[in-house]
Amino acid sequence: MTTKLLRPPISFIPMSTDAEKIRFFGTLMPALLLLRAAPLRFLQYQIVKRQTPRGDLAGLIEHGADDVARSGDTLIFVHRWQSLTFDPFAFARAKTFLAQAGRLARRAGYAATLLDPLSPDVNLPKLAASAGLGNLSPYGLLVHPIFGPRVILTGLQTDYPLAVQPRWGGGGCNDCLACVTLCPQKPFESGVINLRDCQSCAQCLVVCPTGKGRRERSIQAALAGGGGGGGGGSGY
Repeated sequence: MTTKLLRPPISFIPMSTDAEKIRFFGTLMPALLLLRAAPLRFLQYQIVKRQTPRGDLAGLIEHGADDVARSGDTLIFVHRWQSLTFDPFAFARAKTFLAQAGRLARRAGYAATLLDPLSPDVNLPKLAASAGLGNLSPYGLLVHPIFGPRVILTGLQTDYPLAVQPRWGGGGCNDCLACVTLCPQKPFESGVINLRDCQSCAQCLVVCPTGKGRRERSIQAALAGGGGGGGGGSGY
């Protein structure tokens, strides 16, 4: 009989203590990736982000967010990745959606404070979990029940009277601990994660089986073999 591993206590070393610096570079890098991959789409996002769409906020959410929930005065939006590695298109869609949502709320006469994916004042993953959009991974990332941890979160603090419910219920993280076991920083041994080293890795997002279906078997095989074979190779 195998003993189920328990989540280890993990301390996180931040990339920086300057929240605005984190936000600046965290926004700059996806923009550069998108510009390199698709210059015309980059320009299109910049134009659309500055426009107020037709219709109302409910219609924008229905067509522009992959999931949504509300916690108090904050609407939390989920935007799924289209790939296993970081998706700059999802980041751009999320930022464009949020700008348009704020405009629609204000046009209707309501307050609107935008919470982008790197908002330093609000822990969006924790807020999203409390609102029923999934649960938290050992690293504090939201694991959505359908899309896994490969999502971008945004939020809108507003008094706009809109009642919403998550489109899927339940948690996402099942405590398989693939993310911890296969992490190159070996947090089971060190108990420490240096977030600066996470920037060029994202192994924890790649190996998470939630939201992958058949890919789960490959990850479980890597775990059984005790190795770090859960990367984003062609088998995924």
